[in-house]
Amino acid sequence: MIRPLVPSQPTRAVRGELKQVTVLFADLVSSTEIVARLDPEDAMEHLKPLLDAMCEAVERFEGTVVRTLGDGILALFGAPRAHERHALLACEAALAIRDSSSLREAAMSVRVGMHSGEIVVDAPLAEPTGDRGAYGMTIHLASRLPAEVEPGGICLTDETYRLVRAFCDVDPLGRRRLRGVPEAIELFLFKGLKPAVASQQFRGVVLTSFRGRDRELTLLQRALAAVETDGSRVIAIVGAPGTGKSRLCYEFAEWCRGRLIPVFEARAQPFGATTPLQPVLEFLRSTYFNVSPDDDPNGAARQIAIRLAELGSTFEADVPLVCDFLGIKYDQSQPAWINPKGRNARLLDIVRHLIRQRGTVASVIIIEDLHWLDQASEEFVATLADEVTSTKTVLIVNCRPAYSAPWMRPPHYQQIELAELNPSDADHLINELVGLRPELSEIRRQVVSRSGGNPFFAEELVRSLVEHVVLVGERGDYRRGMIGGADVLPPTVQAVIGARIDRLAQPERDLLQIAAIIGKDFQLAVLQEVAGWKPVEIESSLDRLRAAGLLQPRYFAESRGYSFRHPLIQEVAYSTQLRARRGALHAAVGRAIERFYPGRHSEFAALLSHHFEEAGEIDTAADYAARAARWVGSTSPAQAIKHWHKVRTLKAHQPRTPANDALRIEASGQIAWLGWREGMTSEEAQPFIQEALEWARAIDDSMVPLLFFVEGRIAAASGGAADAYVERVEQALSLIDLDRDRGRVATLNASLSQAYGWAGLLREALSANDAALEGVSSVTDFDHQFLGYSVEHWTLSLRGRILLRLGRFDAARACFDRMLAIPGLIAPTVQIIANFAYVELAWCLGDVSMARDYLTQVVAIAARHGSAYLRLYALACEGIAHGIVHDYGSGIRATSEALRLLREAHVSMEFEPELLASLADFLARSGEVDKAIETANEAIAVARNRTARLPECRAQITLGGALLAARGSQAADEAKMLLDGAETLIERTGACIYEGLLKEARSLLSRYVMPHDGQRV
Repeated sequence: MIRPLVPSQPTRAVRGELKQVTVLFADLVSSTEIVARLDPEDAMEHLKPLLDAMCEAVERFEGTVVRTLGDGILALFGAPRAHERHALLACEAALAIRDSSSLREAAMSVRVGMHSGEIVVDAPLAEPTGDRGAYGMTIHLASRLPAEVEPGGICLTDETYRLVRAFCDVDPLGRRRLRGVPEAIELFLFKGLKPAVASQQFRGVVLTSFRGRDRELTLLQRALAAVETDGSRVIAIVGAPGTGKSRLCYEFAEWCRGRLIPVFEARAQPFGATTPLQPVLEFLRSTYFNVSPDDDPNGAARQIAIRLAELGSTFEADVPLVCDFLGIKYDQSQPAWINPKGRNARLLDIVRHLIRQRGTVASVIIIEDLHWLDQASEEFVATLADEVTSTKTVLIVNCRPAYSAPWMRPPHYQQIELAELNPSDADHLINELVGLRPELSEIRRQVVSRSGGNPFFAEELVRSLVEHVVLVGERGDYRRGMIGGADVLPPTVQAVIGARIDRLAQPERDLLQIAAIIGKDFQLAVLQEVAGWKPVEIESSLDRLRAAGLLQPRYFAESRGYSFRHPLIQEVAYSTQLRARRGALHAAVGRAIERFYPGRHSEFAALLSHHFEEAGEIDTAADYAARAARWVGSTSPAQAIKHWHKVRTLKAHQPRTPANDALRIEASGQIAWLGWREGMTSEEAQPFIQEALEWARAIDDSMVPLLFFVEGRIAAASGGAADAYVERVEQALSLIDLDRDRGRVATLNASLSQAYGWAGLLREALSANDAALEGVSSVTDFDHQFLGYSVEHWTLSLRGRILLRLGRFDAARACFDRMLAIPGLIAPTVQIIANFAYVELAWCLGDVSMARDYLTQVVAIAARHGSAYLRLYALACEGIAHGIVHDYGSGIRATSEALRLLREAHVSMEFEPELLASLADFLARSGEVDKAIETANEAIAVARNRTARLPECRAQITLGGALLAARGSQAADEAKMLLDGAETLIERTGACIYEGLLKEARSLLSRYVMPHDGQRV
């Protein structure tokens, strides 16, 4: 016995579901005047047959009559069971109601209105014998529509028209305001349905490029080419909804028509059971007799007689039979002795002879959507399949994987399985639909991911984004519209998938919904714990869900699991559940994951935060979001920032408590702190810093010094002065009790060491670094988590670069070796600095092998983690390595690319003066003296603005040498002044690594100045 999934929830709340439906209202015209003249009993006898006829038409097309209204009805299509063509079914029902013989005999007419949208309705099987509840604005809006058309008219809203636009003829009624509806609504007058064959659906429509189906199209072409031999004559294209079965048929048909090969088409309708032999009628009318019910009856009868005579004289007596079958009002009646069975047998005999006659030359018959065939039409298709084997006709059918028939077997049968598009074709399809604007890259990625390679899903997702103004502009060249709404689920897609889910038995349906709460991928153990079923029950239901093409097995490192066949299947199974049920299940899933991964809560913290947020447990959700941010912060600042934003949002309306306040401060501070790595400017970070400072001053003043450091660091990293960074950190240190909070003092001294280093004050930087190392063992976990990496690792990496610039190479090497030997993970931002510094050391020593080895490490770290900050350092490192081997052209290209990335991403702006100075040096050494002079001047200006003394020193040396190379003795005075300034900077900063460059430049200067009196040569 399967136990209920969420026993604590009321039955109706659990079983209610959200559905995409079409609501139909039909009102009898002038019924009030008629009823006014009758007593109640006579009124009932007069109106009830009419209402019964209307109800019968609704039910014939798989609709549900929710209630009768005395002089009209309210009906739903697509509920309580979903149906992917709910709007088309409603249109058929509306036509049947309007043309009802009961209404004609009573000399009455109706007005019908239809609107499509989302409602809440009791789920299938929830209360099999009870009334169905249906709620929502969609119903209210639909009730206003009949009044917008004349008697006999059928009114559609734009939402319904969009779902049937490929199949119906309409006249626009314009935008109208309806009572009780806040916005004007676009309305249409529905006139009738077009033929539904693929050529009608696709011709005249702007189509995307036909891609990803070359193999399948080739198979069809080969089958046609083999009609002279004994090849396959019957081909079934089998695929899930939306994979492009109809498009493939259309493209092949157009290919055939281009070669003058006759193509005949028919299509089963989703309401096949209510209109038997509809595809047979469509096929015979358009293919063999070329008539329609609207033709002149006598002319149509003559056309039919001519065609039958071509089959032989014995068929002339069948004219009345065929006319009656095709809806032609012929004045001769068919023989009374033919019973329905005999009538059907005679029609099939006619079809056999027609196929044989036409089969003497190559031709193609296409019949689509066999999964909707009625029983009588299945016999017709079986006859076709049997007869074409002895002709030059190829019969092509398409259907869904669950369909089968006895004739689907070799030797003359071939099946083509239509899979989803591969990732490359899916990318090309989305690029063609959306366009290639860089700002839409994330939207393109989401559409590719959510569509799962299903072309129909992809096109509908893009169409929905346009309709919701997420994308604006022209197809293939959209631009970003409104922010948000990118996760909207198109009603067309929801109906297609919802219909598949509603066909499931209740246990599989329940299990699929709970799996959707867990996520697109889920472990079997978590599913078992939440469902509470016996293992054998779950395994049995999962097998059926897999057979239905909704789930597929997936194996995790530690357990078995499953994933949804398409991301959108999970979305639909999730979105149809009401919030009350979803909330209870999310809470149960969160608890199950906690128990299933007892030692890995940080790893799954983001997932746990999502589940508890959806369950309404905000404090728990915020705690897990913070945990996720801390866990991912050292490796992916961008992801961590997203989690901290979530914490900030979740806590925004929570009551004041010490825990809530502390998390608010941390969230705002971290958003600003991590933002600089991802290109956040000082101006963008400032509101978050000020918010955190205001909270900290009021609640926890111990956070104020740390926030001062963040503010100074971000300002400097965004292009501010390094000296200002020094001042801000010194201010922070002045607020701390140096003896009581040794750990926080060590953290701030490490940042002071960095600030002095950026300012080029190397001796002061080394002194601050000594103080940081002295107290590093006292640094708290909070400071490590706030920074996102180890203070000790950071301090040692800074120390190594300081010692390197002081010219103490052996000490610098020992420092880097010590840092990289520390056990445990090293944050990539810290690790890359150590490896980068080894390349700088190789430059100082001229060691090509060392540069090559550590460049490989830098590139690998940057490639693995992918942030702009790390890519920037990798490019700069590459430039230095090229400079060591005197490949200055490659060094210029790598350094220029690093500068471009820095300026575009606005990341690590403190590095800009160094890159400019390095680029100027490479340009000078490559002989591009004029560019070197220009770049060196820029480097000096930027360095002075940032108070970055080391790149100013290097650029002055380069500029002096470049001026001498360009103008010789005429530049001697200016060059001497620049080199003297550089020497002063070396003395002030302690940057001994530039003494060699200065000596080289002074040697060049000496060629133009007499050594004994300083006069020019």
